[in-house]
Amino acid sequence: MGTDCGAEGKGGTLKRGKIRSNVLEILIDSAMCLYVVAVVVFSWRQPILTSLLLGFGLLTQLLVWREKSQAVMMIAAVLLGTPSEIVCVKYGVWSYHAPGLIFGIPMWIPLVWAYLFGLFRVMTLHLYRMIRVMSSERQNLIKKVGFWGLRLVILLYSAVTVSLIKRSIALTYTIFLIPAVIFWRGDRDVIIFIVGGISGTLGELICMKLGFWHYHYPLLKSMGLPLSLPLAWGLSSVIIGRIAMIWEKDKD
Repeated sequence: MGTDCGAEGKGGTLKRGKIRSNVLEILIDSAMCLYVVAVVVFSWRQPILTSLLLGFGLLTQLLVWREKSQAVMMIAAVLLGTPSEIVCVKYGVWSYHAPGLIFGIPMWIPLVWAYLFGLFRVMTLHLYRMIRVMSSERQNLIKKVGFWGLRLVILLYSAVTVSLIKRSIALTYTIFLIPAVIFWRGDRDVIIFIVGGISGTLGELICMKLGFWHYHYPLLKSMGLPLSLPLAWGLSSVIIGRIAMIWEKDKD
């Protein structure tokens, strides 16, 4: 009896330690999110300075999280995100008004993609691990129901969004939905969809208030944002996150 109580006590202490560790890591992730927002907000009129500060942030990420999958996440974000930006600007989905434009986009945009998606990955990992630690065997059913509920909400939001936006843009999202559904395999995909969708949308909302870019067809005109914006960030996060997972040593 005493041995069982001792083992249970040690297990509880270990569990609390893991939770505290994950909370600390999430706070660090949040601080790094605030860093990229601050850099863009305060230095976007100086493209070279912005690029240097973002480059410093990327280097810090790579030094803190020395994983091949982290570098893959950043590279995939740049290779997929930058051409998408150029195409969307060319066809009038949105426009930038910042200095230092190359092919219609700021010279530092690829660095933003790499920085943000690298953060989306580690924030998702830390949240996912904390949820696993906090969930006991009795709570596993609640966790499963919760994640399936979130999947249903995401599915309904995606369907409503595609039905309301312009047909040409809806077709584009449908094309992106296909690989996202193929890649979508676990709870981590739900978390990274939410992390990317919320963080990316809030970041854009803050930056748009500064007036250095705007959308041409915002359905939410009061905010100047398209209804599909969280969907775009979420789907991109799922697809790029799954590409990075290929290089993970320990796949959760």
